Amino acid sequence: MKFDIQQIKKFIIGGGSATLLHYSTMALLIFIGIKPLYATTIGAFFGAVLNYILQYHYTFESDKSHLHAIISYSISVSFGFFANSLLFALLYDKIQINLIVSQLITTAIITIFNYIIYKHIVFKPKESH
Repeated sequence: MKFDIQQIKKFIIGGGSATLLHYSTMALLIFIGIKPLYATTIGAFFGAVLNYILQYHYTFESDKSHLHAIISYSISVSFGFFANSLLFALLYDKIQINLIVSQLITTAIITIFNYIIYKHIVFKPKESH
């Protein structure tokens, strides 16, 4: 497997921006009294919208139609939402790891999964004939 360092940097910048939105939304919601599990799920939704825009245009410079990319992305994000919520609940509620550490571990695992799926499925360039 060949690693494209520039693409990975762009992925981290785009994903980092989306994660910043996720975390700030989560923090705001927790501050106003929303339970952490709900707050991270809502934050992840807003982060996912921003992430699609940045990954499609900036990181992968995709030539797929938005219809096809959004369908693949939606499936990937749906799995990611489920995995994010499940992993966070396991770490925070069941194992009782600190809130911030639980979210950081969850984010790291979901990030690795996302890069692989986005590169090879969601934003994969059209095959040249």
